Amino acid sequence: MLDERAGRGSVKLHMTTKILVADELSAEGLELLNDAGDVTVKTGMDEDALRTTLADYEALIVRSATKVTARSLELADRLTLIGRAGIGVDNIDVEAATARGIVVMNTPEAGAVTTGEHAIALLVSMARRIAAADASVRAGKWEKSKFTGVELAGKQAGVLGLGRIGRVVAERCRGLGMTVSAYDPFVSQANAPDGVRMMELDELLGSSDFVSVHVPLADETRGLLSRERIQAMKPGARLVHAARGGIVDEAAVCEALESGHLAGAALDVFEQEPLPADSPLRSAPNLVLTPHLGASTVEAKRNVSLDMARQTVLALKRGVVLNGINVPRVAPADAAQLGPWLDLARNLAGLLTQLFEGRVQSVRLSVQGGIPDSAHRPLRVAMLGGALQHAVEGTVTPVNAERIGEELGLRVHSESSSMKRDFMSLLRVEAVIDEVRHFASGTVLGQRHGRLVELDGYVIDAIPEGPMLVTFHSDEPGVVGKLGSQLGNDGINITRMQIGTASNGGGEGGEVSAPALGILNLDREPTADQLDAIRQISSITRAALVR
Repeated sequence: MLDERAGRGSVKLHMTTKILVADELSAEGLELLNDAGDVTVKTGMDEDALRTTLADYEALIVRSATKVTARSLELADRLTLIGRAGIGVDNIDVEAATARGIVVMNTPEAGAVTTGEHAIALLVSMARRIAAADASVRAGKWEKSKFTGVELAGKQAGVLGLGRIGRVVAERCRGLGMTVSAYDPFVSQANAPDGVRMMELDELLGSSDFVSVHVPLADETRGLLSRERIQAMKPGARLVHAARGGIVDEAAVCEALESGHLAGAALDVFEQEPLPADSPLRSAPNLVLTPHLGASTVEAKRNVSLDMARQTVLALKRGVVLNGINVPRVAPADAAQLGPWLDLARNLAGLLTQLFEGRVQSVRLSVQGGIPDSAHRPLRVAMLGGALQHAVEGTVTPVNAERIGEELGLRVHSESSSMKRDFMSLLRVEAVIDEVRHFASGTVLGQRHGRLVELDGYVIDAIPEGPMLVTFHSDEPGVVGKLGSQLGNDGINITRMQIGTASNGGGEGGEVSAPALGILNLDREPTADQLDAIRQISSITRAALVR
């Protein structure tokens, strides 16, 4: 089960984490998921069935068939993660998931080649009228002159959207001898693929012989190819649409095909799926239709399953969310390195807010050394989650940590520095608690093991994992022996122990002043009475439990 004390933001795995797979996933993907918890496959659920089922699960994996609505999430109090095995997340109410602190992630890489290749297949089929010619031959006809096509070489292909799929299409079009132009408001000419000329949308539509749509469905792209823009396309142009239904005005496509303004079109996605029996698209001339086959290859189905399984295991075991939709994005190249640092940022902040009581007024993250810039925001959010998870009621996750911090008026800062001190890389978390500033610094050894190396001026080498007993005490013989005896009498085992000394004669925060600091990792938490008995040891100035 997920550790509720750690907060769902830590996305930490325990033995009985329950994962629901609501759509088909490959056998290889399911096998990987078994390493992350107890997996149940239950497909074909409607909203009511999903709503009642989700109450028992921490993670949900879907493809495109299952609709995850706000109502279906109403009872999902344990759910921390929704994974979409595929690119589009229009079947998931991301806003509702975000409001409940649930991470949503997808797999944008796995189906890019397959979907791009399907767009090229549609383009070629449309140019050479292959589908209509096939139907004619099957009907016993031989209408060779009726199906005269056009060459692709030398024609201009206009690509709308230069994301992963758009770049595949652009590359393939260049291989076919076409000149390629593209429209993407987020891509400059300097960042465009070789041989691709960036244009404004109207210029591209007015000059391209073939237009292929590869933008995501969002508020700003819904209805992007409206009736007016379709009419503004070059007379005799051809349209390929393999992105998401709702981007292209389907009625306007029918009109343009009937009038001859468009010489052809090929659609793989539709505003309503399955396509209604009475849809005018079914009878429109010079139109190729396929039933949303963009990612339907053996390779793509396997790849999206494997990618989602790997991402789910990484999120649940190490707290790293790849391809997050509603959380700070972590680049796949940084994932292996970043996981322990996210844990460290969260644990350092949680250590401070548990160790020093009072209202948290501000937190600051300092990143030193070789940690990539792309990791700074995820680290800041992890720090914020650690600071808040023991300071507020309710669940704090990477999805809602920033919002909760803003609502509380918490000041959050971050900075980076090339200064490395004694370590290749270092995190320093500062927290102002009831007007007193405290700090904890840590590093990661071997890209696996987080270490606390300094706490309010005390030099230490400890593993910041709970439960921990933290003591401020006299630097004299017998203190450790008394602590060990007391814990032993209570049946509590010390799994690790480190003693640190104050580099400046006392804690920087000013609240604690003692020559030595002890950090003891325990096999279980002491009770309140057992903790009080430890505090009665004469040499101990202060003792606190950190979970």
